[in-house]
Amino acid sequence: MKKITDLVEERDYFKTERDSDGNRTREPYTALIKRPVQTVSGGARFGHYLLDVIVLYAINFVLGIVLGIVNPEAVLGIPDIVWNLVSMLLLVTYYFVMESSIQTTVGKLATNSVVIDEYGNKPSNSALIGRSFARLIPFEAFSCLGTRGWHDTLSKTYVVTKKEQAILKRLMQEQAGMIHIDERTDILD
Repeated sequence: MKKITDLVEERDYFKTERDSDGNRTREPYTALIKRPVQTVSGGARFGHYLLDVIVLYAINFVLGIVLGIVNPEAVLGIPDIVWNLVSMLLLVTYYFVMESSIQTTVGKLATNSVVIDEYGNKPSNSALIGRSFARLIPFEAFSCLGTRGWHDTLSKTYVVTKKEQAILKRLMQEQAGMIHIDERTDILD
């Protein structure tokens, strides 16, 4: 099966040549080139992160309130390390449950984005678990300011808009069993 990074698209280009009189001419031609996956921008990813952090804080807050109502003495006696471990477990659970069930999180809903695998499909549960645990790497959130975060590259997933996902699906269907990719570097716009 073809990966979304192997998809090609037809593009029109121009070759600059000299005619018999020495004048420059532009000759149009069409080439097949690799189509880059249009991932969601780093700024949008930062927005996803902020919204998801707000949701996680709200979940932690509600959990603390419920535990405080049920057993106030026990809550006060819980060491900070336990609260930190519970928060990490909630983070992993939140991302896994959201992305495995609806392929998105509350933050991604704001930009109509979804998580896909390298074939344009919903990622496997094992990829999503790895993706969720990768978020625990210190400073990992800053890696999303580029094109793909560490949790994307480690789990071989992509965050794209639903529109891009539809384009990728269409191209995957069109190019099933297709062709030659022009690897020339002399292509000019």
